[in-house]
Amino acid sequence: MIKLAMICTDEASEERLLNRLRGEKGIIVSGLIIIRNIAHEVDNGRAFMNKMVLLQPDIIILDRTFLREAAALFLSPILEFAKKLASMRAIVIGDRFYEQNVMAMMKGGVRGFLQREHLEADIIKCIHTVAGGEIWLNADLMGRVCEELIHECDNKHLLKAPNSNQLAKMKTLSGREMEVMALVSETMTNEEIAQKLFLSAKTVKTHIRNIFEKTGSRNRVEAALLYIRYKQEVGS
Repeated sequence: MIKLAMICTDEASEERLLNRLRGEKGIIVSGLIIIRNIAHEVDNGRAFMNKMVLLQPDIIILDRTFLREAAALFLSPILEFAKKLASMRAIVIGDRFYEQNVMAMMKGGVRGFLQREHLEADIIKCIHTVAGGEIWLNADLMGRVCEELIHECDNKHLLKAPNSNQLAKMKTLSGREMEVMALVSETMTNEEIAQKLFLSAKTVKTHIRNIFEKTGSRNRVEAALLYIRYKQEVGS
């Protein structure tokens, strides 16, 4: 059972989320609060977070604007709560996301980035993906974040253009593993990849584990980054 906490900024957002979650097996809302103005509702926010420390939800969903304002006003208390809720993962809902902000939020523990216009279509998949320890980004955002990571790492000399050894590692992947890696770069879940390639979810999971081992990727974002670099090199 995935325990969910939600911080909404208005009743309309609350209703959209609850309507979509209604009837979903395996997901339970452990805590919910509406905070319209964080500066004026500090006590309510603090009481809610203290309650979450006791309940220890698996995931918290919150609005990007709320997160930005809360961090600007109360960064130190937020970091203290983050330590007490170390196992909790965050999903942020927003109208648009910029790659540099996404990277900063990832460093702060956010693992899901969901555009508001896709809320009804993707929120359940996003919750399950993040609860499984993975990162949720849509295809466009994934590409932009990967490009920003490449730029940042190249500037810091932490990641160089693919060398012969890296290319050789990519060439050890089977044709099926390359297909799976391509779909991972499009932010497809294991279940979606399984349906696309007519495989079982267990087989897809095995392919992804093999991809990680062969390429040295630690997660799906790193695998997507490597795939994009490889395709750039091959196409150049």
